[in-house]
Amino acid sequence: MFRRLFGGRSEDKTPAREVSDAWDLRPGDFLKMGYAAPEGMSDAELQVTKVHALDLGGAGRVRRVLTLDGGAGEFMLWRGEDGKLALARELRRKQVEQLFDIDEFARLFDHEETPNLVLERTSAASGLDGWTTTLYRQEAAQEAYVQDQDPATTEFDDTMTDDTRTIDFYRLVGDERRFALEAQVLDGGRTDVIAIAFVGNSAIAELWPA
Repeated sequence: MFRRLFGGRSEDKTPAREVSDAWDLRPGDFLKMGYAAPEGMSDAELQVTKVHALDLGGAGRVRRVLTLDGGAGEFMLWRGEDGKLALARELRRKQVEQLFDIDEFARLFDHEETPNLVLERTSAASGLDGWTTTLYRQEAAQEAYVQDQDPATTEFDDTMTDDTRTIDFYRLVGDERRFALEAQVLDGGRTDVIAIAFVGNSAIAELWPA
């Protein structure tokens, strides 16, 4: 669909930029997911709308996060463990309440506890097929930094700028490391809960530039 709308000829004689890898994608570029992607992304054509950085501290721990629009809503994509694709979507509060005992989930934010929460999924939630697993173990509770710049084109240092937002970052991972759950607590207390599925690069059927 997107190619039919935006793929017309241009008078610009500049050689077309090639996109051969998910990590080559920039705002405005497109990708088509295969059928192995989770619900909402499966067989969907998506466009990259923005790129930001999540700095988890230390060398090599800056995550380049692509925001994707299309399919059944807004999604995210970044490079996961072992070069896998980390596909992500934000969960609504109602979905979190359907998936987990909310009192148990709230223990994630209890700073009196050591970071070893084990969280069980109590039931499935509609619209989330392929996004969650039955058991998560806490792996991180730390401060992190969000920067509204593309880390592929911007050099970051320890200097705080107007584009930098400090967040509290929490991460839980499934035993087979195919799924994860993250929570980001922003200034003012707003909490974003994110479901993550790790898939092979073959989950992307096609890539093309804007």
